Amino acid sequence: MNNPLLRLMNVLIVSVVMLLSLSTFAAEDSGSIPSKPSSPYPAVLDASANSNGDVEPIKIASVYGTLALKEYKLPFEDAYPSGSFEKLNKNQFIFISKCGDVYFSNLDFTKPDGELVLVKPAKALSKYTPGSDESTDESSSKKVVYCKDLSGVKDSLIVKNSLFVAYTTWDEQNNGARLAVSEFDLDLVNSEVTFKREIYLSRPAIKEPFLGHQVGGKMALGENENTLYLAIGDFSKPDKVQDKTTSLGKVIKIDLKSLSAEVYATGFRSPNGGLFYDHETNELWLDDHGPRGGDEINLVKRGKNYGWPIVSYGTIYERDGIGGYYGNKFNNHEGYEKPAMTFVPSIGIGPIAKYASTGKNDYWDNDYFVAGMGSMTLLRIRKEGTNLVYAEPVLTGYRIRAIKIDPDGTFYLKTDHNQLLISD
Repeated sequence: MNNPLLRLMNVLIVSVVMLLSLSTFAAEDSGSIPSKPSSPYPAVLDASANSNGDVEPIKIASVYGTLALKEYKLPFEDAYPSGSFEKLNKNQFIFISKCGDVYFSNLDFTKPDGELVLVKPAKALSKYTPGSDESTDESSSKKVVYCKDLSGVKDSLIVKNSLFVAYTTWDEQNNGARLAVSEFDLDLVNSEVTFKREIYLSRPAIKEPFLGHQVGGKMALGENENTLYLAIGDFSKPDKVQDKTTSLGKVIKIDLKSLSAEVYATGFRSPNGGLFYDHETNELWLDDHGPRGGDEINLVKRGKNYGWPIVSYGTIYERDGIGGYYGNKFNNHEGYEKPAMTFVPSIGIGPIAKYASTGKNDYWDNDYFVAGMGSMTLLRIRKEGTNLVYAEPVLTGYRIRAIKIDPDGTFYLKTDHNQLLISD
């Protein structure tokens, strides 16, 4: 090709194709829900019509086996970023919306192909407060979730007869937002949750503006039923992460009996993807959204500093426009604990779960499954010892907000498009 003009046009075409591919990745959990993109990964799934007009089956498709999925529509509409869910048994679920509405739901197999149905109308997470001298009521109900913009319910878990929920709440006295964890009594007979006690409040109260998707809020039950780990983000205030007087950018270890808390590790930016305690290996794993690039999977160790905002394998967003905002050591982690795996470009890293050794696919034993919410991809992370060896894309086309995997290997995947995917 000797024509300079043709050579220039060819270069421009290649550049445009590369930019379009990279644009399918969300650098973080952004505020808009993308439509299903054409993924730069190999297309192992697309629940869409093929060239003959037939709908392709949904599958988790690995080179080491496949698993069919069935898609159920949630019986309510959740706002973005959507809330959490809990599995009560194989066919019963609790869904908690972004704004704290609680939906008890069943899989009804009297319907054709099965259908998720509501057990009763939703009721918001709330607590009762004593009536004031001016009040005509002895007590009044107050919603606990601050649900403005990208704030709201961040995670949940069930311990015995209690439902623990992490959410943003508004501190009226200090005119700012905090991350809260509260315990609610769980009444399965009457499909009710009732406020029991407040477990933890982050500090300080953060005044607006802040980024609600950078507050963290992921929880994991630790080495026993009285130990709770909570990951807190930087609220888009990175200068406060390395400040020991704040709880921002830190993993907190909480004793559920005494409600005493301690900083377990520090140096995190936006751990709103997933926190997972591996009870077989006694390891704590955390997904952290990097800035532009640098999404991380971290093996969290007590007393360690993971470096944010001083170091990162990512770099700043142009929108931030402050040169020294994140420190001066881009594209490295020297002097701080290094992540077990990093994604550049970012995948908008999401929840993490483990495939148990009791599952049906021996090739997946003890591997982790991690969602890329931005890339709309589910990844199988091969784990050998404490090393994460590779990431295999096994499902594309879904923005997965929550993952649960049963001991028998059954997958439950909740999306930001009001879907629940369940494996056969």
